[in-house]
Amino acid sequence: MPDQGKKRGRRRKLNATSYVVLGMLSYSPATSYDLKRWVASTVGNFWAFAHSQLYDEPARLVADGLITETVERTGRRKRTYEILPAGREALREWLSTTTDEQTEVRDLGLLKLFFANFGDREDVLALARDRHAAHRRRADTYAAQRDELSDYADRWQVKTVELGVRYERCVEQFWADFIKELEEEQQS
Repeated sequence: MPDQGKKRGRRRKLNATSYVVLGMLSYSPATSYDLKRWVASTVGNFWAFAHSQLYDEPARLVADGLITETVERTGRRKRTYEILPAGREALREWLSTTTDEQTEVRDLGLLKLFFANFGDREDVLALARDRHAAHRRRADTYAAQRDELSDYADRWQVKTVELGVRYERCVEQFWADFIKELEEEQQS
């Protein structure tokens, strides 16, 4: 990713969390807690990061002049953030950059499968069954989210969930095929 920070005279390079915050604030002003909740039910399904970053990043974006902060004068002194035109421009610039990075796959099941030669055969079958069930549940959850979102989300948000369904169904099928292969070997 090009160094977006230097392009606009900012002091630092923006990262994925920066763009998540800018993107979420493009919909509506929010507190860090709001951001955490929104992310957990949306992009958190396919982009993993520590939610503590959603509490730290807004302050950095305020310092960068990309968002504003309003602090309540009484009570919990809640901080509400709102995107500025410079923040919208930074988001637009990022959206226009080339995205050719390799997709990361961090799947503990695949890691265990890679080293399964050093375990027991029964454990491999149990792993396959566990992973098959887990991917089926995840695909079903995504399908339900897609159905729910289709009434109010924009087209692109629905497409991200659609890819989640397709990905999980594909991986679910891999494990189903593998289970069948292992069971056929047991019968031989």
